[in-house]
Amino acid sequence: MINLARAIRAQEGSASRLVLQWTGGQVRLVGGADCSFDQEERLIGAVAVVLTFPGLEVVERAQAVRRVALPYIPGFLSLREGPAYFDVLSKIVNQPDVWLFDGNGIAHPRRMGLASYVGLKLDRPSIGCAKSAYFPFRQPAERRGSSTVYKNGKGEQVGICLRTRAGVRPVFVSPGHRVDLRLASKVVLACSRFRIPEPLREAHRLSRALF
Repeated sequence: MINLARAIRAQEGSASRLVLQWTGGQVRLVGGADCSFDQEERLIGAVAVVLTFPGLEVVERAQAVRRVALPYIPGFLSLREGPAYFDVLSKIVNQPDVWLFDGNGIAHPRRMGLASYVGLKLDRPSIGCAKSAYFPFRQPAERRGSSTVYKNGKGEQVGICLRTRAGVRPVFVSPGHRVDLRLASKVVLACSRFRIPEPLREAHRLSRALF
C-alpha cells in the first residue's frame, strides 16, 4: 500500500514541473495508449499504437504485460497503470509527436492525471482524453466540435468538454505535458471518427485482446 500523504506531495511537486506549451512543429504521428486487466491473475496489459496524422493509418503497435502492484485508488490511477505504460512506450521505435491517453492530464485534483504523469516522466508531449468527468461540467451543443469550458474544483480551466461526434456523449480533453489546450483539442477532434479518438480506440481494442 502506498503512503497517500507522500504520494500527494509528490503529485503536487511534479505538477509544478509541467510544461503546458506546444513548442513542436507539425504533427505527423500521433500515438495512443490504453490498458486492460486480468483480475484473477492480477496482470495489467498495456498497448501502444502509432498512427499517421491526419491520415490515421497504423504504422506501429507494441504491447507489454506485468503484475499489478497497487489497488485502484481514486486520484492515483497513474501509480497503478504508469509502470505498464513505461514498459510499452519504451518499445516504440517510431515515437509520435504527441501521445493520447485514456485518462486525464491536468484535469485532476492535483493537476497530475495519467497523461501528465507519463508525459512528464518520459518528457513527451501528452494529451488526456477521458471518457468520464472528474469535475462538474456543462454539456456542449450537440454538433460535432462543440465544446464547453471544463474547470476544476478551484474554478481553473483545466480542459474542455468536447463533442467529438454529433449525438454522442462528450469526452474530457486536457493537456498532459508539453501541449497546450488548443493543440490538445485540435488533435483529439481530428482523430475522432467516432466518440473516442482512433489511436485510443485501436489501443483499447488490442488491449482487450490480451486476456
